[in-house]
Amino acid sequence: MIKTILAPLTGTEDDQAVLDTALALAGPFGAHVECFHDYVDAADAAAALPQVSYLQGAALRSALEQFSQLGQARAAAVLRRYSRFRELHAVPERTVASPCGGISASLLQISGSPVHNLVQRARHHDLTVMARAQPIDGLPADLAGRVLREGGQPLLLVPRYASDRLLDTVMVCWKDTAQAARALATALPLLQQAKRVLLTSVDEGGGVAADAVQAALRHLAWHGVNADPRTTACHGRLTMDTLWHCAQESQADLLVLGAYSHGPTRELLFGGCTDSALSRGELPVLLV
Repeated sequence: MIKTILAPLTGTEDDQAVLDTALALAGPFGAHVECFHDYVDAADAAAALPQVSYLQGAALRSALEQFSQLGQARAAAVLRRYSRFRELHAVPERTVASPCGGISASLLQISGSPVHNLVQRARHHDLTVMARAQPIDGLPADLAGRVLREGGQPLLLVPRYASDRLLDTVMVCWKDTAQAARALATALPLLQQAKRVLLTSVDEGGGVAADAVQAALRHLAWHGVNADPRTTACHGRLTMDTLWHCAQESQADLLVLGAYSHGPTRELLFGGCTDSALSRGELPVLLV
């Protein structure tokens, strides 16, 4: 059951897709959406840009002032978008759990140590919904990967648009591994709400274990999920490229993927599925 969703906001156009996706998931579960914005102050932003270290005197003061103004503008943009979101969808604001249940939202804006604070808050929510990496001053390019690895909770990455059909067709990327099994188990609340579930395996050259596929289908069936099994071959493509292609052909609205089956270092070196899912793609992807 999903009851708490963390929605990190940045004050950019990506925030709308994050809010819309969080709302689409909160609806079926009566979940609380905590919107979170860590104000990237001038010092944090400057430290992230190597060229700033060469500035001195008036040039340095001017650069820091620009960073400060940009941070304030983004904080104000977050507040405006959050307020419009609540007003448009009539979402009540709550900061503590209520026995009444139902969708609710809150906004927390703080400053300093943005990566540490985001990872820490992710640990205490059932799900984090984030936009794919964008060049934001003061935030590392691997922010989503760090939230996934260090936060320990599922991460839903969304592209710059949000689909109101998020749970129409869900494609589970299946392989007989512990990571895929955990992803499937974690996604069960979503799969139970989906109109159509595909269990997709990729033959990477050694065949696909048919008994493991059947076991996964039986597991899903016990939870009321009737999934449609699919198997496809790579045909010289990378595994993740094959999965993207299958998702497009199947008109999937959401992918479910077990992450870092080879560890983050090997994924980075050899271009694994997790690294590909974190950095690109036009579909929402749930990573576990």
